[in-house]
Amino acid sequence: MGNEIIRIKREEQKLSQSALGKLIGVSQQHIDRYEKGYPVPLDKVLLLSHTLNINKWDLLPEAFHPQETKAIFKVGYVQAGKFNEACQLPENEWETIPYPINDNYKKANIFALGVRGDSMNLVFPPDKTTLICCPLADWLEVNNSTDIEGQYIIAYRRTPDGLCEATVKKYTKIDDSTIILVAESTNPEIKPIVLHPDSNEYEIAAVVIGDMRIY
Repeated sequence: MGNEIIRIKREEQKLSQSALGKLIGVSQQHIDRYEKGYPVPLDKVLLLSHTLNINKWDLLPEAFHPQETKAIFKVGYVQAGKFNEACQLPENEWETIPYPINDNYKKANIFALGVRGDSMNLVFPPDKTTLICCPLADWLEVNNSTDIEGQYIIAYRRTPDGLCEATVKKYTKIDDSTIILVAESTNPEIKPIVLHPDSNEYEIAAVVIGDMRIY
């Protein structure tokens, strides 16, 4: 169909291609090309939009369109080796974050977590990174998969007295009975976590689907 809206609006105003071209400073041939679907240069988009009363977004490729955002909550932090009274902050301390959500995840209960500590500082700089997380069950449903190999995941570990540690690691499957949660850190004291089916103290709670950085 090309930019059919240009032709429609031009004809409504009883303008020829040549007349429209003169109004915005291009030739008749350029107008013909625009109407056939060739991209409208950015410096002509506003002129065409104003002249023909067309929404500027209708003249721009979809990649230029503003993305729809969803308000999600930053509910806590991940920090390996740090135990807190709960895995989440009190609700009155949650921070609202506008985030462009992929259509596939619009129905998922997306949440955000800040990063502290150096256990993953090669990929997620601490105090500068906010992780966008999808609960594991929602991620598996959206992706129609049971395989999270290679994904960055959020894992919780709870102590008998109720304290909680939240950590982000890379999920790596060695074989059917051994999973390693890999640390990507400059700190040699940070070791990978080995999970075994018969002695697993970690709960995989979510998959990281994006992140936001402060520089």
